[in-house]
Amino acid sequence: MLPLESEGVSTYNLIMPPLRFLRIAAQTFVLTATVWLSSCKTAPEPPPPPVEPAKRTGLFEWTGEGKNITSIKINVDEQIAYLYNDKDQIGWTYVATGITSFPTPTGEFKVIEKVQDKVSNLYGKGYDANGKLVNSDFKQGRDLLPPGGRFDAAKMTYFMRLTNDGVGMHIGPIPRPGRRASHGCIRLPSKFAGTIYRNVALGTPVTIVGSGPDYATYLKQSNAKAKANAAKLAASKKKAAEATQAVTDAATLAPDDPNGPIPVPTGTPSPGTTTITTLPAPAIPAPEPPTTPTPVEEIKPAAPAPQQ
Repeated sequence: MLPLESEGVSTYNLIMPPLRFLRIAAQTFVLTATVWLSSCKTAPEPPPPPVEPAKRTGLFEWTGEGKNITSIKINVDEQIAYLYNDKDQIGWTYVATGITSFPTPTGEFKVIEKVQDKVSNLYGKGYDANGKLVNSDFKQGRDLLPPGGRFDAAKMTYFMRLTNDGVGMHIGPIPRPGRRASHGCIRLPSKFAGTIYRNVALGTPVTIVGSGPDYATYLKQSNAKAKANAAKLAASKKKAAEATQAVTDAATLAPDDPNGPIPVPTGTPSPGTTTITTLPAPAIPAPEPPTTPTPVEEIKPAAPAPQQ
């Protein structure tokens, strides 16, 4: 048998693969490994679902027994006040802040006054002279009481003032938790306002956030409303005076009116007085003397004529 070399086949070519073959094999191995590793790679986790706000039960919650409230944050969009001791939240409560036409100002404030039994000098109820309620949303400087009526001021118990023009926190109705309802103040639940009042000191910071005017804008709006209210009150007073004058004119008779009082012939009556003339009583005719003796009858004088 002839050696392999004699047949024209290189022993090297049979034993050692060519360089090109090794390069292709290496590339194939790398590609296969890449595909395999890609298929084993862990897929990215989906983002966590958004955290829904916790459902609240009741109007308030308090966990700060024995602790002071060092700051308060009020969100007018949520209508919730958050109570803090340093950085720890120790309670929350639903509130009722100002409606759109009477907004609560936003910004940074402080408790500048505390009055436990305060009453409003602006808002309340209006009654007529008979004690009948005629205006359940009466405002001083805007509305006019009927003659003899009275103003019953609204109670603002546990008042904690935030601004010099009257915005503050106090007891008040919260008819629909989560909805605005006041004239600008921050109403608190009646069963929780006392707890806040006792645990808040003068100077406690109060931050009000959400949809609403800042304090400077709020003051401009308040001044414009005050001018409009003054004009409305002046118009109401003028209308009431005109109505009173019309009644007086209708009850006053002209001097030459035949229905007027009979003038006194002598003397001049003092201004503003009316003299009534009394007509003399008719004369009583004397009885004729009897021709024969008869019993004497007692003749009663006629009753005086009624005064005219």
